[in-house]
Amino acid sequence: MKTDLNILILEDDANDVEFVKRELRKSEFSCHVKHVETQEDFLDALARHRPDVILSDHGLPTFNGFEALALARQHCPEVPFIFVTGLMGEEKEIDTFESGGIEYVLKSQLSRLVPAVRRAVREARERAGHQEREQSLRESDQRFRALLDGVRDYAVCMLDASGRISTWNTGAEAIMGYAADEILGEHFACFFPPDALAYRAPDQALEWAALQGRHETECTLLRKGGVPFWATVVLSVLQDDDDSLRGFALVMHDITARKQAEAERDQLVQELQNTLNSLKILSGVLPICASCKKVRDYHGHWHALEAFLAEHSEATLTHEICHDCARQIRLEA
Repeated sequence: MKTDLNILILEDDANDVEFVKRELRKSEFSCHVKHVETQEDFLDALARHRPDVILSDHGLPTFNGFEALALARQHCPEVPFIFVTGLMGEEKEIDTFESGGIEYVLKSQLSRLVPAVRRAVREARERAGHQEREQSLRESDQRFRALLDGVRDYAVCMLDASGRISTWNTGAEAIMGYAADEILGEHFACFFPPDALAYRAPDQALEWAALQGRHETECTLLRKGGVPFWATVVLSVLQDDDDSLRGFALVMHDITARKQAEAERDQLVQELQNTLNSLKILSGVLPICASCKKVRDYHGHWHALEAFLAEHSEATLTHEICHDCARQIRLEA
């Protein structure tokens, strides 16, 4: 606990103020005490000297203690407010304190004051810490949502433990075609085609993700209107602090263009392979007659050169006369 506390006392009796100060001095923490008696001074102290604790008498001549409580809750609701009152036997007032959850200490029992202050300050700080954590979580959630809404190439959403959609980002709307109010609360199985539903693909994906912590697959999904497309689907488990299953993070990415490019590539490869397989290639030793120029095949049969080349290659033969033969023909003529 903070050792130096700023304590604001609203009290019209100077002797009671001294009794309170004396009791506070018995504690292990030091106090900076501000004493006021009027509403004007009380409001000024709230504005200028932010207190850690407010101690207020209940019955003031010109300024009711409940009015002070209302002002304190208006201007500094996080500051503990403790009535230090001389009421004895006023069951109606005591009931009002207790039913309203208002801390109070009787002036006849000032030994309870320091424990009450200590408890009130501790609880106030716990509430402040809790509020800071909640604010931090809200801000983190807002930043996270802003980040997700800026991602348009990926559909990112949260599923509850049964697989129903609880959040929906702009990327999901762009890819799947559904507005958030159309899809929230629906089971993510609505994205799968009938044949995948027939063998429980969505349920199996959830089961595998729950078992392994993460599941990734490529499959055909359906956009709004039943339009099919190829997608990667990644399911990641979300757990509570006690490791119990809270739900899943679902990320979907349209890979239709990639799949089409892969299909076109595979088709080109197959066409090339078919072309290569259809080529007739001559190789090895090819015996040819030195006299008639016939060719002997692997089975020992002799074939005219033109017929053999036509059968075993893609070449088309034409008849021409080379320069040497042409010269010889002219000489013989």
